[in-house]
Amino acid sequence: MRLTAQIFGVGAMISLFIGYQQNERKKLVAAKLSADAFWVVHYLLLGGIAGMIPNFIGIFREIVFINRENKKWADKVIWPAVFIIISWVMGIFTFRSAFNILPIAASTFVTVSLWLKNPIITKIITVPVCLAFLVYDVYVGSVIGIINESVSVISIIISFLKNIHNKKTA
Repeated sequence: MRLTAQIFGVGAMISLFIGYQQNERKKLVAAKLSADAFWVVHYLLLGGIAGMIPNFIGIFREIVFINRENKKWADKVIWPAVFIIISWVMGIFTFRSAFNILPIAASTFVTVSLWLKNPIITKIITVPVCLAFLVYDVYVGSVIGIINESVSVISIIISFLKNIHNKKTA
């Protein structure tokens, strides 16, 4: 089961790496949706329910957020609050240790970052999210999660360096 969990984690990691290289918000959110689906299975197989919850909710969050530009109902400011409240309520019901707070708190920041229409700010806010999940991944024994959070931060840095380079050569 642990090997299968890590394989799903690799799928999530690849999705996120692709997402962090995107300059269009819609593509970044679509990649995050894909990653969340992989993470749900990954954390479920590891018994990391606190890590699974925000990713499960994230699937629905990304479906709403991806439709912001073309559906009026999806552009309502109530949506981030709804997803944040649901995450915290579910987190409280499954609370087992202080480590369980990390994914839920990280999910709050992810929700805000994905709601914003600026991919640069989304990537900046993602760095502390990665650090929170890094600690949680050590706690639940997610080897691929530890690698993912490290690679994610590196990927975000590469994206910024690439953008700086492109601006200098333009």
